Amino acid sequence: MDETLGRIVDIKSEPWYPSVAAKSVTDAVVPAPSGFSAHVLHVRWDSLPMILPDGKLDSSEWWSALSPTWGKWVEGKPLSVKSNSVGWLVDFENHEAQILPLDEDGHGKRLAKLGCGDLHTAIGGLQIEDRDVILVFKKFDFKPLPMDEKHLDMAGEALGRFHTISGRNLATPNDERSWNKRLDILEPRTRSATKWRAPHSADTQGTITHRNFGLEHCFLHKDRVIISGCVGGIYNALVPQTSPSPALRDVAAGVIGLSAENKRSFCRGWTSTAPAHWYSHKALDGHRGGLIIWEYEQYLEQRLFHQAWGKDEPDYVTQFLANVSTVQNGMYRVRTIAAGAMVCTFVPLIAICYWAFYPEAQSPSGLELGGIAAMGGLGWVLQKVYRYLAPMPW
Repeated sequence: MDETLGRIVDIKSEPWYPSVAAKSVTDAVVPAPSGFSAHVLHVRWDSLPMILPDGKLDSSEWWSALSPTWGKWVEGKPLSVKSNSVGWLVDFENHEAQILPLDEDGHGKRLAKLGCGDLHTAIGGLQIEDRDVILVFKKFDFKPLPMDEKHLDMAGEALGRFHTISGRNLATPNDERSWNKRLDILEPRTRSATKWRAPHSADTQGTITHRNFGLEHCFLHKDRVIISGCVGGIYNALVPQTSPSPALRDVAAGVIGLSAENKRSFCRGWTSTAPAHWYSHKALDGHRGGLIIWEYEQYLEQRLFHQAWGKDEPDYVTQFLANVSTVQNGMYRVRTIAAGAMVCTFVPLIAICYWAFYPEAQSPSGLELGGIAAMGGLGWVLQKVYRYLAPMPW
């Protein structure tokens, strides 16, 4: 018991512990399996189940007493233990074991089951109540990804191939209510003076996303881009996902903070390999959400995480969120063009139906037909102008 209490005190200095958002840690009612202790982490807005190892992570005896619930397990003696942003990483001769004190719903195992060669996913692990507690990874000699046009394009292509496989496994209909509800949660938690909702098009479908994607998780291995960070972990636990998100959420996570040129390079690579309907004109229409609404969601998450850990917010996060009102005002102003396009489209249709089906209607003169045709053409032009004035996807 004393060792467990000592560990609870120690975790407050761990990099994965959200020191500002956390209020307290209590013992859980449900007992943990052998080798672990069960607790509850109370944060400002929720209480999260937390599993802590109750032995020494560099002890061979502790590891040999554990049994994996799926896949392969570690071999040999633990060589070193280091803390990271999601828990503890234990190094073995041929493997790495990521210990996750907090997790949402076993997303690391879910990604592994896809069998996507562009992801560095776990080969086995230990789950407790459908949450990942330990994930085992093969060790690779990864190289950092250069931030140039060629490699950003390659990173986008790798993400698109992953999304293609995801779409074959899961593609759910537009769930704008749930997606907007997530924004409704993030805005007050971050105390942001913004409010933005989107209708989303039918081409925007939910699927299996990476959830923690970012270019910092993209590495080079044998002239290929491999996407790491394939765990759920505390970031997912702090803001649980209630409905599958669209692939655009991963794209938005990849482009935040990029220059316009680098953003185009990354997105060009993504569109070359992703399912076509997920980057259709309708899916990318900024008036219906498009990519920019998911950028907004990602910037809100970045603000939440920086606040939870008491870190200074990057300038690009502050600038984007400060500019939201300007973007919204521009979109509201062009709605008058949309209204004009609607009028110019429907008036000719009503006139044609009147002449065609009303018994006492007189035959239209050439001038009237010309006027109706001109109005219909103007409606078409205004609709194009309205779409052109939507926020550019990249």
